[in-house]
Amino acid sequence: MKTSRKTDYALHALIILGRNKGQELSVKEIAEIENVSASYLAKVMQELSNNKIVISVEGKKGGYRLNKKADEINLADIMMIFEADDNIFECIDKVHGCTIKDRCKIHAAFADAYQKMLDHLKKTTIKDILNPEVKLSN
Repeated sequence: MKTSRKTDYALHALIILGRNKGQELSVKEIAEIENVSASYLAKVMQELSNNKIVISVEGKKGGYRLNKKADEINLADIMMIFEADDNIFECIDKVHGCTIKDRCKIHAAFADAYQKMLDHLKKTTIKDILNPEVKLSN
């Protein structure tokens, strides 16, 4: 699955904020922890703030913190903020579109797979991925 850099930055920033137990972190601090571009991350954080996923606190000690508990933020919501128009399956996204989708079984299969993925991600929260230990499911 290919997701955008914005989605990747957003998820990692939310994990960092979730581990930070409600204390604000600046974009610079988050960028340093993740070793990513602070200017690009700032745009991502603004989008998360606009969607009420994080709260922006102004001032010298300001920064960002989660607006909800980590177990109330699911991964599908984050995906939809950053991936809704440019779907991971190009033939079903709003950007590329498809001229034969009404008669194409591939389109239907990809649309079904995408919906199943979103359903699974709706059940997975930031709290579920806070622990760095990877647990494999059988």
